Amino acid sequence: MDHYKFDGYDDMGDGHDVTESVDELKAKLQSMKKLMGERKAAGADTSELFRGRPTSLRGAGLINGNFLSFVFGSALCVIVSVSIYAFYNLYHAVLKRFPSRHTEL
Repeated sequence: MDHYKFDGYDDMGDGHDVTESVDELKAKLQSMKKLMGERKAAGADTSELFRGRPTSLRGAGLINGNFLSFVFGSALCVIVSVSIYAFYNLYHAVLKRFPSRHTEL
């Protein structure tokens, strides 16, 4: 039985040797070809499969990029406005606690 041996780091980077037989690799390749054939038969062409989720598997959901941009933009505005309000109150509290005494008059 032929083996493919790579003396280096595997995907996890922990230094274990990666040994896999040619027969196992051929079986994996055949199963991937079978899956691609099933997807093609279901109506999704190959270019759609490599761009992310194919349109045949994509639902028309409410949450899309524009909605998420609006939500995160609104959250950013709320955070900035609360921060400004807090520092404004902190500034006035410090001025009240340590008033400046003008002696020039």
